[in-house]
Amino acid sequence: EAHRQGEEEEEEEEDVMVEEDEGDDSDDDSEEEEEEEADPEPTAADFKDRGNERYKSKDYPGAIEAYSQALTLDPQMSTLLTNRASAHLMLRQFDAAIKDCDAAIGLDDSMAKAYFKKAKAFLGKGRAQDAIAAYTAGLVRDPTNANAKTERTAAEEAIRRLELARQCLERKDYSQTWRQIVLIEKVMPEVPDIQMMKIEALCGIGKHNEAFTLTTSLMRMNSRVPGLLFWRARCLYYMDSVPQAIRHMQEAMRNDPDNTAYRTELKKWKHMEAEKEAGNAAFKGGRYEEAIAKWTTCLGIDASHRTYNAKLYFNRATAQARLRRHQQTVDDCTKAIELDSGYLKAYNRRAESYRILGEKEGLEQALRDYEKAAELDDEANQRSYRQKLQQVKVEIKRAGRLDLYKLLGVSKDSTEDEIRKAYRKAALKWHPDRHSSKSEEEKSNAEKVFKDINLAFEVLGDAEKKKRYDSGVEIEDIDDPHAGHGRGHGGFGGGGMSQEDLLRMFMAQHGGGGFGGGGFGGRGGGGFPF
Repeated sequence: EAHRQGEEEEEEEEDVMVEEDEGDDSDDDSEEEEEEEADPEPTAADFKDRGNERYKSKDYPGAIEAYSQALTLDPQMSTLLTNRASAHLMLRQFDAAIKDCDAAIGLDDSMAKAYFKKAKAFLGKGRAQDAIAAYTAGLVRDPTNANAKTERTAAEEAIRRLELARQCLERKDYSQTWRQIVLIEKVMPEVPDIQMMKIEALCGIGKHNEAFTLTTSLMRMNSRVPGLLFWRARCLYYMDSVPQAIRHMQEAMRNDPDNTAYRTELKKWKHMEAEKEAGNAAFKGGRYEEAIAKWTTCLGIDASHRTYNAKLYFNRATAQARLRRHQQTVDDCTKAIELDSGYLKAYNRRAESYRILGEKEGLEQALRDYEKAAELDDEANQRSYRQKLQQVKVEIKRAGRLDLYKLLGVSKDSTEDEIRKAYRKAALKWHPDRHSSKSEEEKSNAEKVFKDINLAFEVLGDAEKKKRYDSGVEIEDIDDPHAGHGRGHGGFGGGGMSQEDLLRMFMAQHGGGGFGGGGFGGRGGGGFPF
Protein backbone atom coordinates (compact mmCIF):
# COMPACT_ATOMS: atom_id res chain seq x y z
CA GLU A 1 0.00 0.00 0.00
CA ALA A 2 2.86 2.34 0.91
CA HIS A 3 4.54 1.62 -2.43
CA ARG A 4 1.36 2.37 -4.34
CA GLN A 5 0.92 5.54 -2.33
CA GLY A 6 4.44 6.65 -3.17
CA GLU A 7 4.00 5.83 -6.85
CA GLU A 8 0.89 8.00 -6.96
CA GLU A 9 2.91 10.79 -5.38
CA GLU A 10 5.57 10.35 -8.01
CA GLU A 11 2.97 11.08 -10.67
CA GLU A 12 1.73 14.15 -8.76
CA GLU A 13 5.21 15.51 -8.01
CA GLU A 14 6.44 17.13 -11.17
CA ASP A 15 9.78 17.89 -9.54
CA VAL A 16 10.50 14.17 -9.23
CA MET A 17 10.20 13.68 -12.98
CA VAL A 18 13.47 13.54 -14.83
CA GLU A 19 14.47 16.79 -16.42
CA GLU A 20 16.15 16.08 -19.76
CA ASP A 21 19.04 18.38 -20.67
CA GLU A 22 19.34 19.55 -24.26
CA GLY A 23 22.14 17.81 -26.01
CA ASP A 24 25.20 19.52 -27.39
CA ASP A 25 25.65 18.62 -31.07
CA SER A 26 28.99 20.37 -31.37
CA ASP A 27 31.80 18.07 -32.41
CA ASP A 28 34.24 20.72 -33.49
CA ASP A 29 36.55 20.43 -30.47
CA SER A 30 39.79 18.72 -31.19
CA GLU A 31 40.86 15.54 -29.45
CA GLU A 32 43.70 17.43 -27.82
CA GLU A 33 41.28 19.99 -26.32
CA GLU A 34 39.05 17.24 -24.84
CA GLU A 35 42.03 15.64 -23.18
CA GLU A 36 43.07 18.94 -21.66
CA GLU A 37 39.57 19.72 -20.24
CA ALA A 38 38.95 18.48 -16.66
CA ASP A 39 35.66 16.74 -15.81
CA PRO A 40 33.31 19.37 -14.37
CA GLU A 41 32.09 18.95 -10.78
CA PRO A 42 28.46 17.69 -10.59
CA THR A 43 25.99 20.43 -9.83
CA ALA A 44 22.91 20.34 -7.62
CA ALA A 45 20.86 19.89 -10.78
CA ASP A 46 22.99 16.88 -11.75
CA PHE A 47 22.41 15.23 -8.38
CA LYS A 48 18.74 16.07 -8.62
CA ASP A 49 18.52 14.34 -12.00
CA ARG A 50 20.38 11.36 -10.59
CA GLY A 51 17.92 11.21 -7.70
CA ASN A 52 14.99 11.35 -10.12
CA GLU A 53 16.38 8.45 -12.14
CA ARG A 54 16.93 6.36 -9.04
CA TYR A 55 13.47 7.16 -7.75
CA LYS A 56 11.89 6.06 -11.02
CA SER A 57 13.86 2.80 -10.89
CA LYS A 58 12.61 2.28 -7.29
CA ASP A 59 16.08 2.71 -5.81
CA TYR A 60 14.76 4.84 -2.97
CA PRO A 61 17.87 4.75 -0.74
CA GLY A 62 19.93 5.80 -3.78
CA ALA A 63 17.46 8.57 -4.53
CA ILE A 64 17.71 9.87 -0.96
CA GLU A 65 21.50 9.87 -1.24
CA ALA A 66 21.42 11.83 -4.51
CA TYR A 67 18.90 14.39 -3.23
CA SER A 68 20.99 14.83 -0.09
CA GLN A 69 24.08 15.52 -2.22
CA ALA A 70 22.08 18.07 -4.21
CA LEU A 71 20.92 19.77 -1.00
CA THR A 72 24.52 20.05 0.16
CA LEU A 73 25.17 22.15 -2.93
CA ASP A 74 21.85 24.01 -2.92
CA PRO A 75 20.17 23.88 0.51
CA GLN A 76 17.56 26.46 -0.49
CA MET A 77 15.93 24.31 -3.21
CA SER A 78 12.62 23.28 -1.56
CA THR A 79 11.72 20.81 -4.31
CA LEU A 80 14.75 18.72 -3.35
CA LEU A 81 13.30 18.40 0.14
CA THR A 82 9.86 17.32 -1.07
CA ASN A 83 11.44 14.88 -3.54
CA ARG A 84 13.51 13.38 -0.74
CA ALA A 85 10.37 13.25 1.42
CA SER A 86 8.70 11.18 -1.33
CA ALA A 87 11.56 8.67 -1.21
CA HIS A 88 11.33 8.52 2.59
CA LEU A 89 7.60 7.82 2.29
CA MET A 90 8.29 4.89 -0.01
CA LEU A 91 10.61 3.44 2.64
CA ARG A 92 8.06 4.13 5.39
CA GLN A 93 10.51 6.53 7.01
CA PHE A 94 7.72 8.80 8.11
CA ASP A 95 9.58 10.90 10.67
CA ALA A 96 12.26 11.74 8.10
CA ALA A 97 9.56 12.61 5.55
CA ILE A 98 7.83 14.95 8.01
CA LYS A 99 11.15 16.62 8.81
CA ASP A 100 11.85 17.24 5.11
CA CYS A 101 8.34 18.60 4.53
CA ASP A 102 8.71 20.99 7.47
CA ALA A 103 12.04 22.15 6.08
CA ALA A 104 10.48 22.72 2.64
CA ILE A 105 7.62 24.69 4.22
CA GLY A 106 10.19 26.77 6.10
CA LEU A 107 11.73 27.71 2.76
CA ASP A 108 8.43 28.20 0.93
CA ASP A 109 5.29 28.45 3.03
CA SER A 110 3.10 28.50 -0.09
CA MET A 111 4.26 25.04 -1.20
CA ALA A 112 0.98 23.09 -0.90
CA LYS A 113 2.44 19.75 -1.94
CA ALA A 114 4.79 19.84 1.06
CA TYR A 115 1.72 19.93 3.31
CA PHE A 116 0.08 17.09 1.39
CA LYS A 117 3.18 14.89 1.64
CA LYS A 118 3.39 15.69 5.33
CA ALA A 119 -0.24 14.58 5.68
CA LYS A 120 0.58 11.25 4.03
CA ALA A 121 3.46 10.75 6.45
CA PHE A 122 1.15 11.42 9.39
CA LEU A 123 -1.30 8.82 8.06
CA GLY A 124 1.58 6.35 7.82
CA LYS A 125 2.16 6.88 11.53
CA GLY A 126 -1.53 6.52 12.33
CA ARG A 127 -1.88 10.19 13.27
CA ALA A 128 -5.03 10.92 11.30
CA GLN A 129 -5.91 14.12 13.17
CA ASP A 130 -2.50 15.64 12.37
CA ALA A 131 -2.91 14.50 8.77
CA ILE A 132 -6.25 16.33 8.53
CA ALA A 133 -4.60 19.51 9.83
CA ALA A 134 -1.84 19.19 7.22
CA TYR A 135 -4.36 18.59 4.42
CA THR A 136 -6.34 21.61 5.55
CA ALA A 137 -3.23 23.82 5.53
CA GLY A 138 -2.32 22.58 2.07
CA LEU A 139 -5.83 23.20 0.74
CA VAL A 140 -5.64 26.79 1.94
CA ARG A 141 -2.74 27.16 -0.50
CA ASP A 142 -4.22 24.94 -3.23
CA PRO A 143 -8.01 25.00 -2.71
CA THR A 144 -8.85 23.24 -5.98
CA ASN A 145 -6.79 20.10 -5.34
CA ALA A 146 -9.44 17.37 -5.65
CA ASN A 147 -7.13 14.53 -4.57
CA ALA A 148 -6.22 16.28 -1.34
CA LYS A 149 -9.89 16.94 -0.57
CA THR A 150 -10.73 13.26 -1.12
CA GLU A 151 -7.82 12.13 1.05
CA ARG A 152 -8.79 14.50 3.85
CA THR A 153 -12.36 13.17 3.79
CA ALA A 154 -11.00 9.61 3.92
CA ALA A 155 -8.85 10.52 6.93
CA GLU A 156 -11.88 11.99 8.71
CA GLU A 157 -13.85 8.81 8.02
CA ALA A 158 -10.93 6.70 9.27
CA ILE A 159 -11.01 8.54 12.61
CA ARG A 160 -14.69 7.74 13.04
CA ARG A 161 -14.17 4.10 12.09
CA LEU A 162 -11.20 3.77 14.44
CA GLU A 163 -13.31 4.95 17.36
CA LEU A 164 -16.05 2.49 16.39
CA ALA A 165 -13.47 -0.33 16.11
CA ARG A 166 -12.22 0.42 19.63
CA GLN A 167 -15.76 0.31 20.99
CA CYS A 168 -16.45 -3.00 19.21
CA LEU A 169 -13.23 -4.49 20.54
CA GLU A 170 -14.11 -3.38 24.05
CA ARG A 171 -17.41 -5.26 23.91
CA LYS A 172 -15.73 -8.25 22.18
CA ASP A 173 -17.56 -7.79 18.90
CA TYR A 174 -14.58 -9.14 16.99
CA SER A 175 -16.23 -9.52 13.59
CA GLN A 176 -17.30 -5.86 13.49
CA THR A 177 -13.88 -4.78 14.78
CA TRP A 178 -12.20 -6.64 11.97
CA ARG A 179 -14.53 -5.18 9.33
CA GLN A 180 -13.84 -1.63 10.49
CA ILE A 181 -10.08 -2.13 10.55
CA VAL A 182 -10.07 -3.51 7.01
CA LEU A 183 -11.62 -0.20 5.89
CA ILE A 184 -9.30 1.88 8.08
CA GLU A 185 -6.24 0.18 6.56
CA LYS A 186 -7.13 1.55 3.14
CA VAL A 187 -6.25 4.96 4.57
CA MET A 188 -3.67 4.04 7.23
CA PRO A 189 -1.96 0.78 6.23
CA GLU A 190 0.50 -1.10 8.42
CA VAL A 191 0.13 1.12 11.47
CA PRO A 192 1.36 -1.00 14.43
CA ASP A 193 -1.35 0.03 16.92
CA ILE A 194 -4.09 -0.62 14.37
CA GLN A 195 -2.53 -3.93 13.37
CA MET A 196 -2.49 -5.01 17.02
CA MET A 197 -6.24 -4.39 17.14
CA LYS A 198 -6.59 -6.44 13.97
CA ILE A 199 -4.58 -9.31 15.47
CA GLU A 200 -6.83 -9.37 18.54
CA ALA A 201 -9.95 -9.28 16.35
CA LEU A 202 -8.67 -12.12 14.14
CA CYS A 203 -7.98 -14.22 17.22
CA GLY A 204 -11.46 -13.43 18.47
CA ILE A 205 -13.06 -14.81 15.31
CA GLY A 206 -10.83 -17.88 15.29
CA LYS A 207 -8.50 -16.89 12.43
CA HIS A 208 -5.34 -17.63 14.37
CA ASN A 209 -3.20 -18.57 11.36
CA GLU A 210 -3.96 -15.24 9.70
CA ALA A 211 -3.30 -13.41 12.96
CA PHE A 212 0.02 -15.23 13.36
CA THR A 213 1.10 -14.21 9.85
CA LEU A 214 0.31 -10.62 10.76
CA THR A 215 2.41 -10.84 13.94
CA THR A 216 5.32 -12.07 11.83
CA SER A 217 5.04 -9.08 9.48
CA LEU A 218 4.76 -6.70 12.40
CA MET A 219 7.81 -8.19 14.12
CA ARG A 220 9.87 -7.50 11.01
CA MET A 221 8.75 -3.87 11.12
CA ASN A 222 8.95 -3.30 14.87
CA SER A 223 9.54 -6.16 17.28
CA ARG A 224 9.09 -3.87 20.28
CA VAL A 225 5.38 -3.18 19.79
CA PRO A 226 3.77 -3.61 23.24
CA GLY A 227 1.83 -6.87 23.54
CA LEU A 228 3.10 -8.30 20.25
CA LEU A 229 4.84 -11.33 21.80
CA PHE A 230 1.79 -12.02 23.96
CA TRP A 231 -0.56 -12.17 20.98
CA ARG A 232 1.95 -14.13 18.93
CA ALA A 233 2.07 -16.66 21.78
CA ARG A 234 -1.75 -16.84 21.87
CA CYS A 235 -1.81 -17.50 18.13
CA LEU A 236 0.62 -20.38 18.54
CA TYR A 237 -1.42 -21.72 21.45
CA TYR A 238 -4.62 -21.85 19.43
CA MET A 239 -2.71 -23.28 16.47
CA ASP A 240 -1.94 -26.29 18.73
CA SER A 241 1.74 -25.37 19.05
CA VAL A 242 1.57 -25.16 22.83
CA PRO A 243 5.30 -25.75 23.57
CA GLN A 244 6.20 -22.88 21.19
CA ALA A 245 3.46 -20.74 22.71
CA ILE A 246 4.94 -21.31 26.16
CA ARG A 247 8.41 -20.21 24.97
CA HIS A 248 6.98 -17.02 23.42
CA MET A 249 5.00 -16.25 26.58
CA GLN A 250 8.11 -16.74 28.69
CA GLU A 251 9.88 -14.19 26.48
CA ALA A 252 6.95 -11.81 26.89
CA MET A 253 7.23 -12.29 30.66
CA ARG A 254 10.92 -11.39 30.57
CA ASN A 255 10.03 -8.13 28.82
CA ASP A 256 7.15 -7.40 31.21
CA PRO A 257 7.69 -9.43 34.41
CA ASP A 258 4.89 -7.73 36.36
CA ASN A 259 2.14 -8.49 33.83
CA THR A 260 -0.38 -10.68 35.66
CA ALA A 261 -2.27 -11.58 32.45
CA TYR A 262 0.90 -13.07 30.97
CA ARG A 263 1.62 -15.00 34.16
CA THR A 264 -1.93 -16.39 34.33
CA GLU A 265 -1.86 -17.60 30.73
CA LEU A 266 1.58 -19.14 31.10
CA LYS A 267 0.54 -21.04 34.22
CA LYS A 268 -2.60 -22.36 32.52
CA TRP A 269 -0.74 -23.51 29.41
CA LYS A 270 1.94 -25.29 31.41
CA HIS A 271 -0.73 -27.08 33.45
CA MET A 272 -2.56 -28.19 30.29
CA GLU A 273 0.58 -29.45 28.63
CA ALA A 274 1.71 -31.32 31.75
CA GLU A 275 -1.65 -33.11 32.14
CA LYS A 276 -1.80 -33.98 28.45
CA GLU A 277 1.73 -35.40 28.42
CA ALA A 278 1.03 -37.37 31.60
CA GLY A 279 -2.01 -38.86 29.88
CA ASN A 280 0.05 -39.71 26.81
CA ALA A 281 2.67 -41.45 28.94
CA ALA A 282 0.03 -43.44 30.82
CA PHE A 283 -1.61 -44.52 27.57
CA LYS A 284 1.69 -45.67 26.09
CA GLY A 285 2.29 -47.65 29.27
CA GLY A 286 -1.07 -49.38 28.96
CA ARG A 287 -2.50 -47.55 32.00
CA TYR A 288 -5.71 -46.55 30.29
CA GLU A 289 -7.70 -45.57 33.37
CA GLU A 290 -4.91 -43.23 34.42
CA ALA A 291 -4.72 -41.77 30.90
CA ILE A 292 -8.47 -41.13 30.91
CA ALA A 293 -8.22 -39.37 34.28
CA LYS A 294 -5.36 -37.12 33.11
CA TRP A 295 -7.07 -36.14 29.88
CA THR A 296 -10.32 -35.50 31.75
CA THR A 297 -8.47 -33.08 34.04
CA CYS A 298 -6.92 -31.41 31.01
CA LEU A 299 -10.34 -30.96 29.40
CA GLY A 300 -11.44 -28.87 32.36
CA ILE A 301 -8.68 -26.27 32.02
CA ASP A 302 -9.63 -24.25 28.92
CA ALA A 303 -12.96 -24.85 27.22
CA SER A 304 -12.19 -22.18 24.60
CA HIS A 305 -9.45 -24.20 22.88
CA ARG A 306 -11.66 -26.23 20.55
CA THR A 307 -9.07 -28.09 18.47
CA TYR A 308 -6.92 -28.96 21.49
CA ASN A 309 -9.93 -30.28 23.38
CA ALA A 310 -11.10 -32.19 20.31
CA LYS A 311 -7.81 -34.10 20.36
CA LEU A 312 -8.17 -34.76 24.07
CA TYR A 313 -11.66 -36.17 23.54
CA PHE A 314 -10.34 -38.38 20.75
CA ASN A 315 -7.45 -39.56 22.92
CA ARG A 316 -9.88 -40.39 25.69
CA ALA A 317 -12.13 -42.20 23.21
CA THR A 318 -9.17 -44.31 22.11
CA ALA A 319 -8.44 -45.27 25.71
CA GLN A 320 -12.12 -46.10 26.26
CA ALA A 321 -12.00 -48.35 23.19
CA ARG A 322 -8.96 -50.17 24.59
CA LEU A 323 -11.09 -50.87 27.66
CA ARG A 324 -13.93 -51.96 25.34
CA ARG A 325 -16.25 -49.22 26.60
CA HIS A 326 -17.68 -48.56 23.21
CA GLN A 327 -20.61 -46.38 24.19
CA GLN A 328 -18.19 -44.06 26.00
CA THR A 329 -15.96 -44.20 22.93
CA VAL A 330 -18.88 -43.11 20.75
CA ASP A 331 -19.73 -40.29 23.16
CA ASP A 332 -16.17 -38.93 23.24
CA CYS A 333 -15.78 -39.15 19.47
CA THR A 334 -19.04 -37.25 19.09
CA LYS A 335 -17.70 -34.47 21.33
CA ALA A 336 -14.47 -34.36 19.32
CA ILE A 337 -16.43 -34.01 16.08
CA GLU A 338 -18.61 -31.27 17.58
CA LEU A 339 -15.44 -29.29 18.26
CA ASP A 340 -13.73 -30.16 14.97
CA SER A 341 -16.06 -31.19 12.17
CA GLY A 342 -13.14 -32.29 10.01
CA TYR A 343 -11.65 -34.74 12.50
CA LEU A 344 -11.04 -37.75 10.25
CA LYS A 345 -9.79 -40.13 12.95
CA ALA A 346 -12.81 -39.44 15.16
CA TYR A 347 -15.24 -40.43 12.39
CA ASN A 348 -13.40 -43.71 11.81
CA ARG A 349 -13.10 -44.53 15.52
CA ARG A 350 -16.77 -43.78 16.16
CA ALA A 351 -17.84 -45.93 13.22
CA GLU A 352 -15.83 -48.89 14.53
CA SER A 353 -17.41 -48.62 17.98
CA TYR A 354 -20.89 -48.29 16.51
CA ARG A 355 -20.26 -51.52 14.60
CA ILE A 356 -19.15 -53.32 17.74
CA LEU A 357 -22.23 -52.13 19.61
CA GLY A 358 -24.28 -53.55 16.74
CA GLU A 359 -27.50 -51.55 17.13
CA LYS A 360 -29.23 -50.82 13.84
CA GLU A 361 -29.41 -47.09 14.50
CA GLY A 362 -25.72 -47.05 15.37
CA LEU A 363 -24.83 -49.04 12.26
CA GLU A 364 -26.67 -46.50 10.14
CA GLN A 365 -24.61 -43.75 11.80
CA ALA A 366 -21.45 -45.79 11.18
CA LEU A 367 -22.36 -45.80 7.50
CA ARG A 368 -22.62 -42.00 7.53
CA ASP A 369 -19.35 -41.73 9.46
CA TYR A 370 -17.48 -43.79 6.87
CA GLU A 371 -19.00 -41.71 4.08
CA LYS A 372 -17.80 -38.51 5.78
CA ALA A 373 -14.37 -40.00 6.45
CA ALA A 374 -14.09 -40.97 2.79
CA GLU A 375 -14.75 -37.33 1.85
CA LEU A 376 -12.00 -36.15 4.19
CA ASP A 377 -9.39 -38.81 3.44
CA ASP A 378 -6.94 -39.24 0.58
CA GLU A 379 -7.76 -40.93 -2.69
CA ALA A 380 -5.35 -43.75 -1.83
CA ASN A 381 -7.66 -44.90 0.99
CA GLN A 382 -10.93 -44.88 -0.93
CA ARG A 383 -10.89 -48.61 -1.69
CA SER A 384 -10.77 -49.38 2.03
CA TYR A 385 -13.79 -47.16 2.63
CA ARG A 386 -15.75 -48.85 -0.15
CA GLN A 387 -15.12 -52.21 1.54
CA LYS A 388 -16.16 -50.88 4.94
CA LEU A 389 -19.31 -49.30 3.55
CA GLN A 390 -20.29 -52.59 1.93
CA GLN A 391 -19.67 -54.47 5.17
CA VAL A 392 -21.78 -52.04 7.19
CA LYS A 393 -24.63 -52.29 4.69
CA VAL A 394 -24.64 -56.06 5.21
CA GLU A 395 -24.60 -55.54 8.98
CA ILE A 396 -27.57 -53.17 8.74
CA LYS A 397 -29.55 -55.73 6.75
CA ARG A 398 -29.03 -58.42 9.37
CA ALA A 399 -29.51 -56.04 12.32
CA GLY A 400 -33.17 -57.08 12.55
CA ARG A 401 -32.33 -60.72 13.28
CA LEU A 402 -31.89 -62.18 16.74
CA ASP A 403 -28.93 -60.41 18.35
CA LEU A 404 -27.00 -63.13 20.16
CA TYR A 405 -24.52 -60.68 21.64
CA LYS A 406 -27.29 -58.58 23.11
CA LEU A 407 -28.95 -61.67 24.59
CA LEU A 408 -25.82 -62.42 26.59
CA GLY A 409 -25.05 -58.77 27.30
CA VAL A 410 -21.64 -58.89 25.62
CA SER A 411 -20.01 -57.02 22.75
CA LYS A 412 -18.54 -58.38 19.54
CA ASP A 413 -15.01 -58.03 20.84
CA SER A 414 -15.69 -59.98 24.07
CA THR A 415 -13.33 -62.82 24.95
CA GLU A 416 -14.36 -66.48 25.23
CA ASP A 417 -14.14 -66.26 29.00
CA GLU A 418 -16.37 -63.18 29.08
CA ILE A 419 -18.93 -64.96 26.90
CA ARG A 420 -18.95 -67.99 29.22
CA LYS A 421 -19.41 -65.83 32.30
CA ALA A 422 -22.18 -63.85 30.65
CA TYR A 423 -23.95 -67.05 29.63
CA ARG A 424 -23.82 -68.45 33.16
CA LYS A 425 -25.23 -65.22 34.58
CA ALA A 426 -28.03 -65.00 32.00
CA ALA A 427 -28.93 -68.68 32.34
CA LEU A 428 -29.23 -68.33 36.09
CA LYS A 429 -31.43 -65.29 35.69
CA TRP A 430 -33.83 -66.76 33.13
CA HIS A 431 -33.93 -70.43 34.16
CA PRO A 432 -37.62 -71.53 34.15
CA ASP A 433 -37.33 -72.88 37.72
CA ARG A 434 -36.76 -69.34 38.88
CA HIS A 435 -39.99 -68.19 37.24
CA SER A 436 -42.22 -71.16 38.16
CA SER A 437 -44.40 -69.08 40.49
CA LYS A 438 -44.98 -66.33 37.92
CA SER A 439 -47.99 -65.95 35.64
CA GLU A 440 -48.34 -68.14 32.57
CA GLU A 441 -47.35 -65.24 30.32
CA GLU A 442 -44.24 -64.49 32.37
CA LYS A 443 -43.27 -68.17 32.50
CA SER A 444 -43.69 -68.45 28.74
CA ASN A 445 -41.51 -65.38 28.19
CA ALA A 446 -38.84 -66.70 30.56
CA GLU A 447 -38.74 -70.02 28.71
CA LYS A 448 -38.35 -68.24 25.39
CA VAL A 449 -35.54 -66.01 26.66
CA PHE A 450 -33.84 -69.00 28.28
CA LYS A 451 -34.01 -70.88 25.00
CA ASP A 452 -32.55 -67.92 23.10
CA ILE A 453 -29.77 -67.57 25.68
CA ASN A 454 -28.76 -71.19 25.18
CA LEU A 455 -28.87 -70.67 21.43
CA ALA A 456 -26.65 -67.63 21.79
CA PHE A 457 -24.07 -69.54 23.79
CA GLU A 458 -24.09 -72.51 21.44
CA VAL A 459 -23.12 -70.15 18.61
CA LEU A 460 -20.89 -67.62 20.37
CA GLY A 461 -19.22 -70.22 22.56
CA ASP A 462 -17.94 -72.01 19.45
CA ALA A 463 -15.19 -70.06 17.68
CA GLU A 464 -16.07 -71.37 14.21
CA LYS A 465 -19.80 -70.79 14.58
CA LYS A 466 -19.16 -67.33 16.01
CA LYS A 467 -17.02 -66.48 13.01
CA ARG A 468 -19.77 -67.62 10.63
CA TYR A 469 -22.40 -65.69 12.57
CA ASP A 470 -20.25 -62.55 12.49
CA SER A 471 -19.79 -62.93 8.74
CA GLY A 472 -23.55 -62.70 8.24
CA VAL A 473 -24.63 -66.34 7.99
CA GLU A 474 -28.18 -66.75 9.27
CA ILE A 475 -28.56 -68.56 12.59
CA GLU A 476 -30.50 -71.44 11.06
CA ASP A 477 -27.64 -72.00 8.59
CA ILE A 478 -24.78 -71.98 11.08
CA ASP A 479 -24.29 -75.77 10.82
CA ASP A 480 -24.36 -75.72 7.02
CA PRO A 481 -20.78 -75.18 5.76
CA HIS A 482 -22.13 -74.24 2.33
CA ALA A 483 -24.53 -71.56 3.57
CA GLY A 484 -23.82 -67.94 2.76
CA HIS A 485 -25.31 -64.60 3.79
CA GLY A 486 -29.07 -64.82 4.08
CA ARG A 487 -29.51 -68.37 2.75
CA GLY A 488 -32.15 -70.54 4.38
CA HIS A 489 -31.03 -74.15 4.63
CA GLY A 490 -32.65 -76.47 7.14
CA GLY A 491 -32.85 -76.10 10.84
CA PHE A 492 -30.50 -75.30 13.65
CA GLY A 493 -30.26 -77.34 16.75
CA GLY A 494 -26.72 -78.11 17.76
CA GLY A 495 -26.92 -81.71 16.61
CA GLY A 496 -30.23 -82.29 18.37
CA MET A 497 -28.97 -81.31 21.85
CA SER A 498 -31.74 -80.10 24.16
CA GLN A 499 -31.55 -76.82 26.08
CA GLU A 500 -31.41 -78.80 29.33
CA ASP A 501 -28.51 -80.92 28.08
CA LEU A 502 -26.62 -77.88 26.89
CA LEU A 503 -26.90 -76.07 30.20
CA ARG A 504 -26.14 -79.23 32.23
CA MET A 505 -23.08 -79.91 30.13
CA PHE A 506 -21.88 -76.33 30.54
CA MET A 507 -22.37 -76.37 34.31
CA ALA A 508 -20.55 -79.68 34.61
CA GLN A 509 -17.60 -78.46 32.53
CA HIS A 510 -17.29 -75.19 34.41
CA GLY A 511 -17.94 -76.33 37.96
CA GLY A 512 -21.45 -74.98 38.23
CA GLY A 513 -23.14 -78.04 39.76
CA GLY A 514 -26.23 -79.66 38.26
CA PHE A 515 -29.98 -79.62 38.28
CA GLY A 516 -30.39 -83.08 39.82
CA GLY A 517 -33.06 -85.48 38.74
CA GLY A 518 -35.77 -82.85 38.75
CA GLY A 519 -34.55 -81.22 35.54
CA PHE A 520 -36.19 -77.84 34.93
CA GLY A 521 -39.45 -78.83 36.56
CA GLY A 522 -38.98 -78.54 40.30
CA ARG A 523 -36.62 -77.73 43.12
CA GLY A 524 -36.43 -81.19 44.63
CA GLY A 525 -33.49 -83.55 44.36
CA GLY A 526 -30.75 -80.93 44.63
CA GLY A 527 -32.11 -78.55 42.00
CA PHE A 528 -30.29 -75.53 40.48
CA PRO A 529 -28.52 -73.54 43.21
CA PHE A 530 -29.74 -69.93 42.99
